[in-house]
Amino acid sequence: MNKVLDVQNLHVSFDTYAGEVKAVRGVTFSLSEGEVLAIVGESGCGKSVTAQTIMKLNPMPPARIKEGSVQLGEHDIVAANEKEMQKIRGKEVSMIFQDPMTCLNPTKPVGKQIVEAIQHHRHLSKAEAKAEAIKYLSLVNIPNPEERAKQYPHEFSGGMRQRAMIAMALSCNPKLLIADEPTTALDVTIQAQIMDLLAEIKEKTSTAIILITHDLGVVASMADRVAVMYAGKVVETGTCEDIFYRNAHPYTQALLKSLPSVDMNKTQRLVSIPGTPPDLLNPPKGCGFGARCTHCMKICHEEQPPVFKVGEGHEAACWLLHPDCPSVAERGEPDEQ
Repeated sequence: MNKVLDVQNLHVSFDTYAGEVKAVRGVTFSLSEGEVLAIVGESGCGKSVTAQTIMKLNPMPPARIKEGSVQLGEHDIVAANEKEMQKIRGKEVSMIFQDPMTCLNPTKPVGKQIVEAIQHHRHLSKAEAKAEAIKYLSLVNIPNPEERAKQYPHEFSGGMRQRAMIAMALSCNPKLLIADEPTTALDVTIQAQIMDLLAEIKEKTSTAIILITHDLGVVASMADRVAVMYAGKVVETGTCEDIFYRNAHPYTQALLKSLPSVDMNKTQRLVSIPGTPPDLLNPPKGCGFGARCTHCMKICHEEQPPVFKVGEGHEAACWLLHPDCPSVAERGEPDEQ
């Protein structure tokens, strides 16, 4: 398959009055045509900053790309200026944001907003663009799309506004679709419908999708690969099966233990991760998860762990995977097996 996106050693910082916030610290991943990559992790781990950097939506300053490369097809995103990015956004890559109400113009009908996007990037006539807008509203299962296109955002429910955002994002046939926590503001029933819709888009089109979420549960049914982020770094990558059943990083394991399960009995309790994420104004010298990790060793505080290969396409950055790492007994830990 053709590679759509290639991110290598990406470092993004924000210069604030308090100092430099190192929000993204060496993120590397790639994405092929028709593939779904889920980026998961708790709030503040750098998921959204990474996604917005792909579209250069972070205001510069205070944001700055310190190091690394972002290659979107034939476009070098890091080197592209704002004029070039205006041609790339929407046409090559589109984003579905968390809150559609803040992204849709409240003074214009929804259909007109989609028509404007289509005309800007696809250079169709107004009549052709209007027909395309109605087609995409129908694609995302909005009933009576001809009538709904004439309505304003406040006349749509939350779920329908999110569907309209998805229609707008797809209307210019982008190679890459970024969904940044698209179900956060919706109730559980609508969340399921939006995820089903994204899965349907995956089946019908060759669009690559990045799904950003803090909930591992929502990615199980549709992601091809998962990247787990913590403290601005990718700590583990693999297929859904790798992450759910063969996980190797203590943070991934802790995340999974904190999820409720349908087969839990009444005596079982959800496990919370003790402590708080590190301050990225002054990130730790060693592993970012070290202070919260039950397996932490001396080296974890002193050096960043390299990325170790766990299996085919499965990698994790943890000193426990080093061939010279002492056994559980040697480390003095209880054997969880």
